Amino acid sequence: MKLKLLTLPLAAALILASVPAQAHHSFGATYDVSKEITIKGKIVQVSLRSPHSFFFIEGEDSTGTLQRWSVEGAAAGQFAQQGVTRDAFKVGDPVEVVANPARSATSYRGRLLKITRTTDGKSWGSKAGETVE
Repeated sequence: MKLKLLTLPLAAALILASVPAQAHHSFGATYDVSKEITIKGKIVQVSLRSPHSFFFIEGEDSTGTLQRWSVEGAAAGQFAQQGVTRDAFKVGDPVEVVANPARSATSYRGRLLKITRTTDGKSWGSKAGETVE
């Protein structure tokens, strides 16, 4: 009898452990998704990785002061499926980035919505219908 009582919870635990977790933090907790900013500058570092990739952009803030911006985007695998590889955007490329700003006014971070290399127009966007051009 005890074995039967133990079997059901053990089976349930094994089933739950084998299902991938779908929970994820909300971008809305870190970024103000009701606002958009534009950052113009040059790429100083690219980190395509999981769970989130980062583009580090050296560009001016709203006062004209040069800042190093950290722009968070999709995972490397998601970017690759959409044509963004390690060679798509490189250090030194001049870019224009549209992003949701960080909720903290003193943080130079953004959530990537669109990145465009200004020399040739190559771009990637996260809105419906936007892809690498």
